[in-house]
Order: sequence, then C-alpha cells, then structure tokens
Amino acid sequence: MRVGRVELGPGAIILIVLVMAGLVYVGLDKLGVISKLREGMQLPATGVSLVPDKPMDIAEDLKNVSFGPSEIAPPQKTTDNPEVAIGIWTWQTQSGLIDAVGGPGKSGDHSDSCLCQAGITNTRLVLQNDTSMQIQALAAGQMQLVTTTGDQAAVDITGANKLLRGNKAKIIWSGGYSFGEDCLMGPESWKQDPQAARGAVIVTAVPYCDWNVVVDWAGDNQIPVNSDESAYDPDAINFVNATDHIEAAQKFVQNAKVSLRNRKTGQMEEHTITGVGTWTPGDVMAVQGRPTVEYEGKVEKLQKIVSTKEYSYMMPNLLFGNADWLSQHRDYVKTLLRCIARSNEKIKSDPEYFKNRVAALNALVFNMEGKGPSFWHKYFYGAAENGVPLGGSRVNNIKEVRHLFGIDQNLPIEKSVFGITYLDHARRLQKLIPDRLPSYTPVAEAVDLSFIREISDEEAGTSVYQAKFEDRPTTGTVVKASYQIRFATGSAKIMPSEEPVLQEIRSLLVRASDTKVVLEGHTDNTGDVATNLALSKQRAESVWQWLKASDPTRVNISDRRLEAIEGYGPYRPLPGNTNKDEAERAANRRVVIILK
Repeated sequence: MRVGRVELGPGAIILIVLVMAGLVYVGLDKLGVISKLREGMQLPATGVSLVPDKPMDIAEDLKNVSFGPSEIAPPQKTTDNPEVAIGIWTWQTQSGLIDAVGGPGKSGDHSDSCLCQAGITNTRLVLQNDTSMQIQALAAGQMQLVTTTGDQAAVDITGANKLLRGNKAKIIWSGGYSFGEDCLMGPESWKQDPQAARGAVIVTAVPYCDWNVVVDWAGDNQIPVNSDESAYDPDAINFVNATDHIEAAQKFVQNAKVSLRNRKTGQMEEHTITGVGTWTPGDVMAVQGRPTVEYEGKVEKLQKIVSTKEYSYMMPNLLFGNADWLSQHRDYVKTLLRCIARSNEKIKSDPEYFKNRVAALNALVFNMEGKGPSFWHKYFYGAAENGVPLGGSRVNNIKEVRHLFGIDQNLPIEKSVFGITYLDHARRLQKLIPDRLPSYTPVAEAVDLSFIREISDEEAGTSVYQAKFEDRPTTGTVVKASYQIRFATGSAKIMPSEEPVLQEIRSLLVRASDTKVVLEGHTDNTGDVATNLALSKQRAESVWQWLKASDPTRVNISDRRLEAIEGYGPYRPLPGNTNKDEAERAANRRVVIILK
C-alpha cells in the first residue's frame, strides 16, 4: 500500500487498521453506544466473570455440619471430565444433583460422591437465584448447565437463544418438582372464594416463578391480571416487584404502603400489600413475620391460597445447556444424569438417607445463616406453622422424568406434561407482557431428549408420583371457572369444534393434578326444566369422559380425582344474567370446573 510517497508494509497496514478501530471503539464508548449494545444483548462487560473462582465462605453456624457417606453406586467410569459449572437455585428439587456432586467445591473434593467415583472430578455448583445472570453465564461459557422451571422455560430458553444466536438452548433433564413451597399467600377469604382477591396488591419477583403461580391461579379463575406495576386496577390482581423470593417476604412482612395510579380515576392512591408470592424459606418468613392480614376492613389469618402442592405438575425443575457444548460432551452428560437419577431414587425410597446426608449437603451448598440440616430436612417434606402448610419438594427418578416429557406414552412433546407447562404460561405471558416475550422458541426445539432415552436402562423401584385423595379434607376452592362448550342440539355429544376449549381444560387439570374435581352442567331457561336438568348433567359427564380419555395412563386425570358431577339445568344462571337475549342464554349454556 502506498501513502503519499511512502510504501507501507503489511505490518504497518495492520497497525494502522487496529489504531483506527480502537479510536472508533473509544468514540462509540464515549457516546454510550457500546454500553447500550451490551445492555441490549444482556452480555457481561468484557472480562467480567459471572461465576466466582472459589466457593463462598461457609456460614459460621454451618462449619461443623456433619453428614453420612454417599450410598450411591456409580455408573461406569467416564474419561470425559471437563471443567463444569452448574448454575442452581436455593431449591431442594436439586437434591439429587447436590448429592451427586458431594457438596460445595468440586466433585473431586468429595471422593465418595457418585460423580467422583464415576471419573468426573471438575464439576461444581454455583448458587445463583437470578435466572438472567445464569443465562448470561451460559452464553459467556462461564456456566455449562443452568436451571429453569417448566412454566418459566419458554422465557429462559428464548432469552438464552437470543444470546446464543440460534436455537441452541436445550433442556435435557428434570431433577424434581416444587411441591408446595412456591406459593401465593394472602387473606383466608381468597381461599374460600378466589374472586375475593380482585383488587389485591401482591408482592413478588416479577415475572419469575412465584409471580407465575399467582398469574396462573388468577388466569385459571378468570380474574384479570394488571401487568403495569405503577398502576392499580380494582378489578384485577396487582403487583409490587421484589428482586427475589426473600425480598418479597421481607416487603410483605414490613407491610409498607405503596403509591399506585388508579386506572379508573387517574388518581394516585396508597395501597397496602395484601399478599405475597414466594418460596421456601420466604414462606416461612412471611408466616412468622405477619400471621394476619387486614383486607377490606377485616383482619384475617394469613393462609397459603394456592401452591405447587395443588399445581403439582406446574413447576418441574429443569436443567439445560448449549447444544454445541452438550454434543461435545455426551458421555459426561449421560454419566451426570445417571448419578442424579440414582441419587433421586435413593432419596425417594430411603428418607433416612435424605435426613442423614442430603439435608446437610443442601445446607452447605445453600449456605444460609441459621438454616441448618434440620431446617432443610423439615421443609423438604413440608411442615405446618400457625396452621399454614409450608415448604415441600419432590425429586424425580428416571420413570418420572420420562413421564414428564411424554416418552413412555409416546406423546408429542406439545401434549406432554412438560409441553403443557411450557406452552400454557408462554401464551399467558405473550398476552400480559408482550414486550418481554414477543415470541418464544417452539417447545419441540427447546428439548433434546436423546440423553434421557440413552439412559433408559436406569432402574427405578419407586413408581411415578400420583396424588392421594383418600380421606383428604377439602380446605377451599383452588379454581372455579366457566367454559362454554357447544353440544349437538338436545344432545350430550360434544361438537368437534370444541377441541381447543377441551384441551384448555385438560391442561388445567394436568397442571393442577393434586386437586379434586367437580363438574357442573348448566343450561339456559328455554325448554322443559326436567329435560334441561338431565341434559346438563349428561353434558358435564361427557366432558369428564373426554378428559379421562385424554390421559390413558390415568396418572394425572382419573376417577380418583372426581368428587361430583352435577346438573343444575337453568337454576343457576350467571350473576346478573336474566336470559333476556340469545347472547345471555348462550353464556348460561356452560360447564363449570371446580378444583378443590
């Protein structure tokens, strides 16, 4: 290259280009363009590590915690032993993973751990309850596997794929289910009548796991949700944001008033926080710190209104990673999953193993002052305080993982339990906060089930979890919702056009598998009353038969759940509905689903 009369060599040309690029970068940085690009991509600043180099110091009261040896027989040894950081939450569904690693530090630090015995010595757990930070670390290659939940998965997989620049985020496993700890807590009156919660102000981490519980409960009860945190809607559920489940509990206990603009009047108003969406130990903090709530002029006992005990298939714990990395380390991944499956099977079949070893490992990994092994043992199985059930987790053996993803039933992924949790919440979010989730990764592209299929020879002595309803007391209404379903005239035969609404009801029943079911049939006031009474019940029965047939395994929908089928004919029209015209008569021709 010639500049003026001077001939420049290749080295000089490269130097000039680099200097010019540097000047451009500095100029853009001073203008704030570079920081805006980083912010838009959600990538960490250059050189910033999202994963600590070493484990945190163990809390003083946990330093002398003792625990029993691992009793998990390792699988065949692998030579695939990469450096791996796995992002986890303060969540006991990961107990099998924690046991497999052996505790804080690297798996190789724990010579009796399943992973170490299987040749995996460089794997460690990183506690990070901020999902977005986990996803950033995955995209930056600082974490290799990270955590999400079934209902949150569409948000997290879609967000990860944006950073990974392609459909590369793949779910490969489920460690277990939240089984009561993720919850909405509020005045007792909401438990008797969900519609009483209209106008409530609830604090939770928007738009994450416990917000999801509240949103799904409100949507299932056909209660509007106000997604604008600066506004107040007296007919909807309203939210105050918190950074996580602990801060949500703290804000609820503090009982401070918040200023919100009333959507109807336009005026600023002060409102008291009347409910909290949180998970253990946040639920324990809420009950201990504020056992009563004043709501609409009445002091009421704080109650768990709904939780993942009722919505028992809503929130599976999921593990996902970058497809490129997963394909490079197939043997590592399969060995890891075998160890987790074996540990979970041991936890399920031997409660003493959890008590004597795993609860202590959880305490060390979660590292919360004042929360020792006895705390995590107590709230893994669940316990009541002030009459309020708290905590509750369960872990998955290989059979339950296969059930979740519909593998044994040969279901398309969209109709599996996982597909339902993924799609139901994604569709709700698109309506509520379209700016945060304008589109989402198709569910079939969000999973790689090949790892689970290739370790299907793993043994599981305990069966897939099923709810137990025998002699269980009913403590309130979880969901009461009306569905308009068209039938052939004068008949209980469901019209083919009603498949979408029936699928919607099926999804509700699968997510809320630990509830009893009541079906009510209703008609308008035309025709013979006696005929309408009989027909309304027959139509409700037809709906139930369709729902049962949709679950041939009878794990999630079976007659064990059925409390009653009733036909009320024209005697219970919708409130304020007088059957004065065809629109009102059509609204009264409905089937009501009540979950208890």
